[in-house]
Amino acid sequence: MNKASGTFSAWMATGHPRFPREGLAARYADHPDGIYRQLAVRDPAASPDLIERLSHDPDVRTRQEAVRDPRLPLPRLLEALAQPELASSAGANPALPPGEMAVVMDEAGVPG
Repeated sequence: MNKASGTFSAWMATGHPRFPREGLAARYADHPDGIYRQLAVRDPAASPDLIERLSHDPDVRTRQEAVRDPRLPLPRLLEALAQPELASSAGANPALPPGEMAVVMDEAGVPG
């Protein structure tokens, strides 16, 4: 329950560490609603091909979720860095190579 508003949403549970993630890709990868397709990215069995497909999703939030995922193939990750709506999410991807991260930091004006 949210103490501030006194409400609980099932979507709040998706951020919980024990939220069940297995099977989400099979169940939601092709769902008509983008918020459900975002759940597919959380499945540990989601393939790099699926993550890449979702990184091209019509829903921007689904694309952002996919480009944060370390299973995203490197060529697509680097491509996403150049797209304004995906750059921040791609820059947060833990699979981003150190050299590319240095370029991102330089472009952001972060002192070295």
